[in-house]
Amino acid sequence: MTELQTIYLGKISEALARLSGCERFLSAYGHSKDVFALESAILQMRKALEAVAFGAIAPNKSHYAEYRAQARINSDFTKDFNARSILQFLGKINADFYPLPASAPIAVSPGNWHFDRRQDNSLSKEKFESFYDRLGKHLHADNPWGNDKGLDNLAKDIPEVIAATRSLLSWHFTTIRTPQFSGVWVVEAPSSGAPPRVIVGQADGEFVVQ
Repeated sequence: MTELQTIYLGKISEALARLSGCERFLSAYGHSKDVFALESAILQMRKALEAVAFGAIAPNKSHYAEYRAQARINSDFTKDFNARSILQFLGKINADFYPLPASAPIAVSPGNWHFDRRQDNSLSKEKFESFYDRLGKHLHADNPWGNDKGLDNLAKDIPEVIAATRSLLSWHFTTIRTPQFSGVWVVEAPSSGAPPRVIVGQADGEFVVQ
């Protein structure tokens, strides 16, 4: 699992870096109103979400590859690219795959730590999917006969989603159920640029995520 943890943390680091890049383009747009700067921000935001989705494959890689191999067309999971589809596929093999926000650890006894669930505005799976689709409408040139795609409103909403994504990644856990491992990875991913790290929690048997 060490290699998969490295991949997971690498994609989380990429997501955070792309969120910072998105903010820089948004700031440039705020000063210049250059639509190309805004479209660059949109691209980085979408790629940040894709990085999170690719990371989510890592702890479920073997099951994900097997599931995707059963598809009638496009059965090679290494060619997957659409984050929304990836989340849907992952949900078929592991209902609890999506990262959930956790609080920083609390020492309860020597060598034992407790992580509370956070109830806040961290990015939910539903918000992830809907916003990812919304971003996708702006990755192509406008059809002159189409409707207004709400570019200005999107520009106003992106900072909120950046904050929600960072909140989710700051401390979160992802649930893993495979023949090789049953438990969770608890991940700290600071927005400060410090490298993320993973804490492994292994279960002795079946468990429930509440």
